[in-house]
Amino acid sequence: MEEKVWKTIESWNYWKEKPETGIRREITGKALQFVNGKESLYFVGPRRAGKTTVCLQILDELSEKFGKTTCLFVNFEEPSFASMLNTDFLDEIISEFIKVHGKKPKFVFLDEIQNITKWEKWVRVKVDKNEFKIFVTGSSAKLLSSEFSTSLGGRGVGFLVLPFSFKEFRRVYPKGNLKDYLEIGGYPAVVLENDPQKRVRLLEEYFDTAITKDISTRYEVRDVPTLRTLALYVLTNSGKLFSYNKLRGMTGLSFDAIKLYLSYLEDAFVAFHVPFFSYSMKKAMEKPRKYFAYDTGLQAAVSKSFSEDFGRKTENSIAIELIRRKKEIQYYSNGFEVDFIIKDGLELTALNVCTSEKVSDRETKGLEEFSKLNKTRTKILLNGQKKIEEWLTV
Repeated sequence: MEEKVWKTIESWNYWKEKPETGIRREITGKALQFVNGKESLYFVGPRRAGKTTVCLQILDELSEKFGKTTCLFVNFEEPSFASMLNTDFLDEIISEFIKVHGKKPKFVFLDEIQNITKWEKWVRVKVDKNEFKIFVTGSSAKLLSSEFSTSLGGRGVGFLVLPFSFKEFRRVYPKGNLKDYLEIGGYPAVVLENDPQKRVRLLEEYFDTAITKDISTRYEVRDVPTLRTLALYVLTNSGKLFSYNKLRGMTGLSFDAIKLYLSYLEDAFVAFHVPFFSYSMKKAMEKPRKYFAYDTGLQAAVSKSFSEDFGRKTENSIAIELIRRKKEIQYYSNGFEVDFIIKDGLELTALNVCTSEKVSDRETKGLEEFSKLNKTRTKILLNGQKKIEEWLTV
């Protein structure tokens, strides 16, 4: 291996120093429970959400317990690696590590792994041979798909790393309230930045990176202005019902192109959809979807809306938290509305969100009517800022 390449790898490692581990993430503790298992661990989520930090927090604990030179960390976003992004490069790195340290690494961290072609097979082989424990991060939602899990053959355990939860936000701002969280969002660098203007610039940069790097470059999208327009429309109207006809009239794109672009936005963790609840998949697919932003701060920074819309943003924060808690969610509307239907096997939970302390008949009627129709035993009404904040910090 060329000396300058290895020097670059050395610069990302902590064999002589302690890594900067930032604010302890909740997902770190959950992941550490799987360290002794054979499976690889993979961390997926938006750029800048904290995947690398989670890995460094794990690396720090493992270094303390087993020694600093038991860990190898490689960042595949490093520009100097651009011409070497294949599995041969992975083997070359391992060989050089053995040459320098006289042993194989015990723990290998591969950051932004989606840049390496056919990496899944390489990881699968290493896991089967039990050569070392592997941790990977990626910024593509496809890494959480069943198709991806199949490619690893059950040899990986996945974790979704999103921006700070409200509970984590409170560790930085103990007196921060829901309105603060909705405005600032949860991206760690943004939360830790005190200058409001710099926060907005950071969030705008994150949005631009998602559009230009994670989508247009990765999927070779030529019509970037229309992609950007669609993304801004989705974020501005987060939580509202979307129809393909409306999006077609607004963008001029075909239905197939709209579906494709929306899937790209989901893959890059810009937004996610919540479908209509129905026991019939055909009926559910015929109904409009709701789209929610993955971060309310980013949504606020780039949105073209001129209204504060505290209620809709609060609903967005609940949707994010449900996704964080690995819940399968849908919505229902049929003369009455239920914000979220939470599916847990055959069990259904109906949940409505109301920012006012005073509950309207519409909110309670929606829960009661849905419960009667579907024999739902669990109904949740989150009303008032205090109750919502308590639910978010459970």
